[in-house]
Amino acid sequence: MRLLSKRAESSNSILEPKAYLLCCAKTLVVCFLLLVLLILPYSFFWLWQSGDLAVERAVEAQSEGEFAIFGSGVSQDFVDYKLRLYEKVRPEIVAIGSSRVMQFRSHCFAKKFLNMGGVAGNLPVLRSTLEAMLKVHRPEAVILGLDFWWFMPTWNPDPFQEEPPTSGSYTYTLANLKKPWDWLVTGKISFADFLRPLTGDFRSDRFGIMAQQTDDGFGSDGSWYNTAESTGQKAPFDFQFRDTMSQVLAGSKAFYHVPDNVTAPSQAHLDAFAEISCRLQARGIRTFVFIAPLSETIYQAMRKQEGNYPHLFGLANALHARGLNVLDLSNPRSLGANDCEFIDGFHGGEITYLRILRSLCDQWSALLAYVQIDKVNAAIAQWKGHVLMRDTRVSSLWETDFMSLGCKKRLPNQ
Repeated sequence: MRLLSKRAESSNSILEPKAYLLCCAKTLVVCFLLLVLLILPYSFFWLWQSGDLAVERAVEAQSEGEFAIFGSGVSQDFVDYKLRLYEKVRPEIVAIGSSRVMQFRSHCFAKKFLNMGGVAGNLPVLRSTLEAMLKVHRPEAVILGLDFWWFMPTWNPDPFQEEPPTSGSYTYTLANLKKPWDWLVTGKISFADFLRPLTGDFRSDRFGIMAQQTDDGFGSDGSWYNTAESTGQKAPFDFQFRDTMSQVLAGSKAFYHVPDNVTAPSQAHLDAFAEISCRLQARGIRTFVFIAPLSETIYQAMRKQEGNYPHLFGLANALHARGLNVLDLSNPRSLGANDCEFIDGFHGGEITYLRILRSLCDQWSALLAYVQIDKVNAAIAQWKGHVLMRDTRVSSLWETDFMSLGCKKRLPNQ
């Protein structure tokens, strides 16, 4: 009997791990089914209702004349969205470049305008995006903003390399379906936000969580609204330009210091831009080119170490030597702008870009056919020292001295 008992105990000890593993397997299957049947469908539902992936709906609303804001938290790759909007709008005049041209707005243009800012982070992408645009529609005129760091191999080694426009950023991939849950865990959205699809609190003229929460995003003309920081809803990332200043002093990111033995701006990059400019002009497109401004604090800091930045301070002359007419607006003083009109160290606000538009018109009278210059002048006079012109379609909040620079901002009773 003792022998049989021992054998039974031995048999049970062998079976127990198997039973445990079977139980674990069943649990995993149940969890997987729960994930498939509950979590992922709710993520799909949430992203659909918030509009974070609703590029088609956003473009449809914006191109039909509605004022709507698209500010997705899922992706900051804007090319896909902007090309779809461009195809629908088919503008007569376009502003194109990096995020440093996204503050041009349609209200001061006399012809149909679209802001294609944010689609070009370097010269190859600028070229490919322009080609994609021209396959769909040829505008009459282009305002093109240049970033000085485009003209160095450290930013982009081969300026003639083919880099097709990106697409597919706003699709229901597993990574994107995880976003609402990640945002809930990290505190980017509250539990109330997470339940909004069930309560019906999402706004129909806002697409994407940034637009829903703080009115940040692209307006119907493709321009960007920095509502959260400028109205004090969110602390500025580049408070008092400290982050940008650290890059200038360290020679990092876009503010790379050029070694003494390197020719700057890069000859290859200058040639690449000359080729892009020739393509536009060969198609009969009026092209107005400018070097985008920096905040006064950052510009002066770079001027003090001018030898580190020949690709900025020598860029205009190098382009002129190739027969390219470009307006150097890197110094905000040339515009009459100051730090109070800057979002961060190298992004001017809406008023700064009205000043740029006025300077471009002063330089090229042909641009006056596309611009309502009286509106430009009136807006500058009324809103000088601000990042945004107040627009109740965007927000009922007023701009604050969000950088704590002692900037005088308009109050509700003024």
